[in-house]
Amino acid sequence: MNVREVMGAILTFSMFMMLGNMIKRDHFDGGVMQDVPVTSNVELDGTQTATRNLAQLSDEASTHYGQQLKLCFNGSSLPKARGPSNRFVTFSLTNGPEYHISQVANAVSVAKHLGATLMLPNIIGSKGEKMGFEEIYDAERFISSMSDVVQVERRKQPDMSTHKLISVKVPYNANRDYIMTNVEPLFQATRNVRVVTYFPSLTTGKGKVDKVMNPYSCWGAFEALHLKPRLQEVVNSIVRRLRSHEPDGQFIAIDYKGEMLGTSSCESNANKGMKNCYNPVEIAQFLQRIGYPQYSTIYVTQTKADRSLRLLKDLYPKTFTKEDIMQGKGGFVNSELKQEIIDFHLCSVSDVFVPAKSGLFYTNVVGNRIASGKTDVLVPAQITSNLAQDHVSSYISKMNHPVYACFCP
Repeated sequence: MNVREVMGAILTFSMFMMLGNMIKRDHFDGGVMQDVPVTSNVELDGTQTATRNLAQLSDEASTHYGQQLKLCFNGSSLPKARGPSNRFVTFSLTNGPEYHISQVANAVSVAKHLGATLMLPNIIGSKGEKMGFEEIYDAERFISSMSDVVQVERRKQPDMSTHKLISVKVPYNANRDYIMTNVEPLFQATRNVRVVTYFPSLTTGKGKVDKVMNPYSCWGAFEALHLKPRLQEVVNSIVRRLRSHEPDGQFIAIDYKGEMLGTSSCESNANKGMKNCYNPVEIAQFLQRIGYPQYSTIYVTQTKADRSLRLLKDLYPKTFTKEDIMQGKGGFVNSELKQEIIDFHLCSVSDVFVPAKSGLFYTNVVGNRIASGKTDVLVPAQITSNLAQDHVSSYISKMNHPVYACFCP
């Protein structure tokens, strides 16, 4: 293993532990979190700040951060799989798409250490909706990408039915010592384990840095896991439709859902007026203050427009929700899980991303954007500067996002 791989593994261990802690605390990154007054009747005008087009604002925000990255590791540099095994690691993709990357990464690492065959997971949405892996993700690509690293099977093998399946909770990015102590004895006794991923705090996972297992987490999550072609085309068609509304062909994605914020959760917390989420009024104030013109195209992850979006739509008439943009998509509209998948990927590929709330969705969207060089992530805040680059997420401005351990310039 060369020096770059070793350093990448070291960074992965420490920074993924940071990710677990960030998720547990559920807060925005620091430095851009000053309080914004909430008012019910707001009049905003564009005369207080210079109006620039979306391309200019994107250029301002990207000047120092935008760079196409690639995985620090490749298939040829990773030790090969041991060959077919009649011992199995199973897992499920649960909750929303923001969890899937982490769950795949963990299961791949466990299966690699145990020398087990990894079973393609089923998918269970946050409200119990069930789907097969191949209904959302490209199963052929996943199996092909992992073929030299971990053996992957599409469905349960007959041998599995003769052995008891035990579920074991495994912290995200578990190292070999943890797996050897807590998972391997169960695996040896049953020949089958089901991995249930959880996110530890920063103090969990003490011990030696694992210099071998971490690259598999990166490979499984970012090289092997991709949407199935039909669903990817749905995302692409929505992107094209959004871009068609803007002369520069660009659009902003805002992750806002009224039900995820509630009425009281957006109030300032006890940490000296800092906030962990913003409502549409505050976001509208923020966008206008940094110079976003009235004709900007905006996609909001909320399913349909309601009273909470009225001011935003008044100020930015080209604001669209799923109900506006997904007409004619048939079954995709009726599947809440697929809608969540579409939201996640639209936020990942938009020209600018504005999160309304902290959490894992924000964290992993930013990770996808960093990997592809789309570093225009602006966090609302009432600070004196009206320049877009002064509102860039500190995940990017401070380069403290866990994904930096997987990708290199």
